[in-house]
Amino acid sequence: MAKSKVVHAESLFESYMELKRELEKSATRFQRAMGISVDQYAILHHILENPGKLTSATVADSRGISRAAVSRGISQLIRRGYVLQSYQTSDRRVRPLSLTTSGEKLERACHDLLVKSAEIMSDTDLTDDGSRLTVGELTQMLAAATAKLAPESPES
Repeated sequence: MAKSKVVHAESLFESYMELKRELEKSATRFQRAMGISVDQYAILHHILENPGKLTSATVADSRGISRAAVSRGISQLIRRGYVLQSYQTSDRRVRPLSLTTSGEKLERACHDLLVKSAEIMSDTDLTDDGSRLTVGELTQMLAAATAKLAPESPES
């Protein structure tokens, strides 16, 4: 049987705040490197998995993001040439989404960055030998990935 750990409220709060800071730094670095937000990447990835089958409402519902936020993200991705929105002849209210060639290329580049981050996180030495991943350990791993991945332009 695995030994459980005592969690103190103050250390939980401090770990939570540290994890929040690391997540925000990681999201900022991701946006600088890729030119899109993490939420926009989630939209691209979901469209790639379901080309021509999704609408902004179905993306919002499946990702748990507000419809307004998804609509804004899709509009930005369309303006930048990463997403196409077509019309079905039977119902003009239904506008399926698909990725352009540059959208597919960007999605792959984002995915590659996430794979690199996961590899760095997997190689991070942790100070705790526990068998479960703690908030502190996840924070250490994310901090290592954030520090090692310098922002690069998506074109390189």
